Amino acid sequence: MHVNSHDLAAALAALAVPGVVTGARLIVAADLDELHDVERAKVANAVPRRQHEFASGRALLRELLGTNDTIPVGPSRAPHLPQGVVGSLAHDREVVVAAVTRDPAITALGIDVEPAEPLSSDMARVILRDDEAGLDAHLAFTLKEAAYKAWSTGGGRMLDHHEVRLRVDGDRFTATVLPDGSDLRGRFAMAADRYVALVMVP
Repeated sequence: MHVNSHDLAAALAALAVPGVVTGARLIVAADLDELHDVERAKVANAVPRRQHEFASGRALLRELLGTNDTIPVGPSRAPHLPQGVVGSLAHDREVVVAAVTRDPAITALGIDVEPAEPLSSDMARVILRDDEAGLDAHLAFTLKEAAYKAWSTGGGRMLDHHEVRLRVDGDRFTATVLPDGSDLRGRFAMAADRYVALVMVP
């Protein structure tokens, strides 16, 4: 099935606040040709699927940043973005999504994309807390992943799914990190048979 990346891009743009630039791009092998040598070396031994995800992710980030500069891999394996830029990158099997900002008022971003497909009851138990009953498990996974990425960008510790409690109100959500009590707020949408979520930390 052909993924409409334009629908995803439009959905993400509607979630973002002014100053945050978002986008979506299909994962294609041709993006490998545009990798810089340092980037290509990082995935030289990876399986083709991983190489394509990486290359399309770098292509999307360069597009959003309006640059052709190398984007190396940081210590946490996330993209090491230029000074003064905060961003987040995610992918599923067919598409990459990203968000970047140069707004100093935003300290962290987290983004995720997942197919809007039901998860097994075993997986749902891993993801959902008892006080999140009624939430679709795959949507909850998407929201928590976006929150994790924003949390880790800010230097936060590794989290378990049950250490994050979700509250959903319309297209907005709050992810509370327990026992810290820190609230991460974001928005989500469904487009192109996928859930997309974006967390912005002021």
